[in-house]
Amino acid sequence: MGTVTVINTRPYILQPVPEVGKEYHIFDDGKIRPNRHYIIKILEVIPFDEFNDTEVLESWLEEVKECYWLYAPETDYFVKTDYDGEGMTAYFVRTTDGGWFSLGWFAARLDIDGSLYKQMIDFYGKE
Repeated sequence: MGTVTVINTRPYILQPVPEVGKEYHIFDDGKIRPNRHYIIKILEVIPFDEFNDTEVLESWLEEVKECYWLYAPETDYFVKTDYDGEGMTAYFVRTTDGGWFSLGWFAARLDIDGSLYKQMIDFYGKE
C-alpha cells in the first residue's frame, strides 16, 4: 500500500493584523453558528520576535505539531485578547490559510473582516 499525500486546498489569504482595542467576532472551535458566536476585544498585538511568554510559545509549538493542518508553522504576531470580558485571556496565531485561530482550550476562529459573521447571518438569518 502506498502513501497518501494531503494537499491543503484552502486559499491562502493573509488576513490583516487585528487592531488593539477593537472588538471582533469569533467562532468557538471554528464552527460558524449562532451558538458558537462571541465577541472579543484585542488587548495586545505582539510581534513574534518580541514575544517572551515561554509557556505560550511552548503551547503554540505543540499545537503546530498536533494540528499541522490548522496552525501555520510560522506566525508574525501573537494577538492577546480578553476572551470573556472578565480577565480570561487567549492568544491568536496564524493559520495555514492566513487567518487567525486561538491556542489551547478556548480555541476559536477570529473574524477580522466580518465575513464569517455575514456568512452566519446569511445562512441562519439571526445571531
